[in-house]
Amino acid sequence: MADFAGKGNRKPQLDIPIELIDLDPLNPRIVSYTNGRKDLSQLDLITVLYEHFDTQTVAMSLVANGYFDEEPIIVVPTSIPAGLSFENFDHPDDLANELKKFVDDGSIKFTVIEGNRRASTIKLLLDKELRDKVGIEKSYPATENENILKDIRTIPCIIYSKREDVSTYLGVRHIAGLLKWEAFAKAAYINETIENEIQKGTEDSEAVKKVQEIVGDRSDSIRKQYVAYKLFLEARDDLEFDIAPLINNFSLVTVLYNSPGIREYMGVQPYSKVNLKERVVLPEKLENFENVLTWIFGNSKKGERPVLTDSRNITNKLSYVVNNEGARNYLIKYKDLEAAFEHTNGEKEFLSRNLTKASRAIQTSLQFAYKYKGDEDLNKQVHELEELLNALKSNLS
Repeated sequence: MADFAGKGNRKPQLDIPIELIDLDPLNPRIVSYTNGRKDLSQLDLITVLYEHFDTQTVAMSLVANGYFDEEPIIVVPTSIPAGLSFENFDHPDDLANELKKFVDDGSIKFTVIEGNRRASTIKLLLDKELRDKVGIEKSYPATENENILKDIRTIPCIIYSKREDVSTYLGVRHIAGLLKWEAFAKAAYINETIENEIQKGTEDSEAVKKVQEIVGDRSDSIRKQYVAYKLFLEARDDLEFDIAPLINNFSLVTVLYNSPGIREYMGVQPYSKVNLKERVVLPEKLENFENVLTWIFGNSKKGERPVLTDSRNITNKLSYVVNNEGARNYLIKYKDLEAAFEHTNGEKEFLSRNLTKASRAIQTSLQFAYKYKGDEDLNKQVHELEELLNALKSNLS
C-alpha cells in the first residue's frame, strides 16, 4: 500500500466521548500564548483557549444548536493499545469497529489535532467545576437542556494514526488553503514540521523542501518564515525581552529580516545562506539584535517604547540609521528615529530615487505627448509641474 498522508479513500470516523479526548499542547495556534511550554495541563490549555480564542461564541452556538455532525474534529490516539496496528486494516470501517471496542471500555484516549477550540468549549459547557477553576462560572454560556448536553458529550471524530499525517493536512488547509492561520501560527507549524524532519535525520534543505511540497510553495517563503521563527526563538530564549508584540505582529519580524541593512547590523546571513542547524544571530551580536527589536516592538520588560510609528520606516529609515554610527548612536541616546535619520544619507538617497522615478516618467510621457498638443487639462498639469520643479530647484540652489 502506498505510503503517503492521504492514502485511502477516507480515515475511520467514530463518535467519541469528550472525556476520552485531550487538548493538544503542540497546537500551532496556541504556542504564541504558552511561551513554547509542552508541560501544560489540560486546565492551562482550556484557559488559554478561553482567554484568546473566543470560545464563548462557540459555546453559544452549541447551546442553541448542539453539535453539527458534519464538522468532525481530527484526533490521534494518545497511545495505541498493545496489539492494535492501523496498518493491519485495509478498510476504514473495519478499523473503526476495532477502535470502538477500546472506546467503549475506555482503554484508549485521543489528542485533538484539529478542533481544539470546539473540544475545549464542550468541556467547559459540561463541567461546572471546570468553569469555576477558569473563573468564568457566572459569565460563560450554559444550558440545562438535557438533549443538548447529551448531544455534545459524544462528538464525531476522524482518526489518524499519527500526528505527522495530520500535519500534512494542516499545512494544506491552513497554510495554502482557504482557512489560513495568522502569520505566527503558520511559522510555528512550519518550524515544528521542519524540526521533526531534521530530528529524523533529514537534511535541513530536504526538510524545507518537504514542507514546500506540502503547501505548494514556489517562492521560498517557507524557508524565510522558518528563519524568522528561529529569530523569534532566539529573542525568547536569549534576551530579556517581551515577546508578545513579536507574536502579535510577527510579519514585521520577516520585514526586518528582509532588510539587508538591518541584517548587516545584526550580523546575520540572507535566508538563502543561513545554516538552519545553527544559530541565526551570533552571541556577540545579541545586543544589536535586541536594539532592533526594541526600536520596532518596544520592550516592556525594560520600560522601553518602540521608536517606530509606521512599519514602513523599518525599510525606509531604520535600515539606513543602523549602519551609520553617528545616526545609530543618536537613536540609542535620544530614541528619535526621524532626527536620527537626518544624520544619515538616507534622506538624500530617498530624494535621489524619487527624482529618478519622476525623470523616467516624464521621459516615457514624451514619447506620445505630441498626440495631445493643445490639450488644456494636460497643459495645466505641465504648468503645475513647472512650478514644483522651480520650487525644488530653489530649495537645492
